[in-house]
Amino acid sequence: MPKVRRPEHLICRWLPEGLEIGLPGRRQWVRLSPDLLKVVDTAGTGIELDELVAAFGPENEPKIREAVTSLIGLGVLATPDGTDTTPRLWEHWGLVARRFHLEARDAAYLSDAPERAGVAEEIVAEGGAPEAFKEYPGHQVVPLPRRTLPLAMPTDELFARRRTHRLFTAEPVTLDQLSTLLFHSFAPHRFISGGTFGTQQCRVSASAGGRHEVEAYVVAYNVAGVTPGLYHYSAARHCLELLDPDVPRERVAELTHEQEASYQGAFTIFTTAVANRLAWKYRHPRAYRLWMYDAGHYGQTFALAATALGLGPFQTVAFADSGVERLLGVDPDEEFAVYLLSAGVPDGTDRLLPADYAFPSPTTAR
Repeated sequence: MPKVRRPEHLICRWLPEGLEIGLPGRRQWVRLSPDLLKVVDTAGTGIELDELVAAFGPENEPKIREAVTSLIGLGVLATPDGTDTTPRLWEHWGLVARRFHLEARDAAYLSDAPERAGVAEEIVAEGGAPEAFKEYPGHQVVPLPRRTLPLAMPTDELFARRRTHRLFTAEPVTLDQLSTLLFHSFAPHRFISGGTFGTQQCRVSASAGGRHEVEAYVVAYNVAGVTPGLYHYSAARHCLELLDPDVPRERVAELTHEQEASYQGAFTIFTTAVANRLAWKYRHPRAYRLWMYDAGHYGQTFALAATALGLGPFQTVAFADSGVERLLGVDPDEEFAVYLLSAGVPDGTDRLLPADYAFPSPTTAR
């Protein structure tokens, strides 16, 4: 006789209307009545179908058999033939990650829909639009030079030189270099009309809907004219706002798993995402991906600008999120750490390979 069982993993959520289960492998949810939930629970880790049906009495046999067939078809019940086998990728990343992946796919964009304008007007009329810029009024400020250094390196040479650096000299970065790098990486160059959504910023890096949710926090160690400490970069005022005068390299080292390139340059930048700048306009799960894309856009702009200025850039996402957020003093439900960038004057020996180094062949590379 065939057996049925609960799948190894199910993602569930409780709503006022009842329990819903995310259908495995599908961007769908199904609400289970108390009776259906009891069927799933009775199946447990494996039970003969006839035994399962009998548990609900002979008067309910047709209804239970029909329910079991439907639940198997939905993936809420499984059979011993492996119909609920987790794809190998998600064995490593987990079913919660897979659920997010499914929920973030195939969003219903209103690109050509007649209701697009109405939805935008409803969002704006609702109010609560987040501030486009974050500032720390009353904090000590380091004004940055308004005139930027020229980035005159030919594009092909810039691309050829762009590398991730891990070794730096003890030479300080100049205030002009830092100012130019912050301006091109994080500040608006101009503004345009965003229609219903008001004025929008034009920065070098692409950003979903011009929302520019990225904020930059600079830990200065060896920048001429800047006292060491933790600063917030004000993109609106092009200045550094002092948050903490006592953030030595050792403190950053603890947060970055002792990755030396994270804290041995002239400065470290922690970038965050102010989530509501995106969520206020984009209200579907796919939008969660957008800050990831934007973090990458900003990171590459930073790396290219640093290279053009003769600096060595480094970037990583290997850090303790909660610890970084505590350091920055941000609420992780509203603003969370996304990327670490750092730079310094590159050591000339960085990334050089020994003369006898042999690259692995494609057949032996792992």
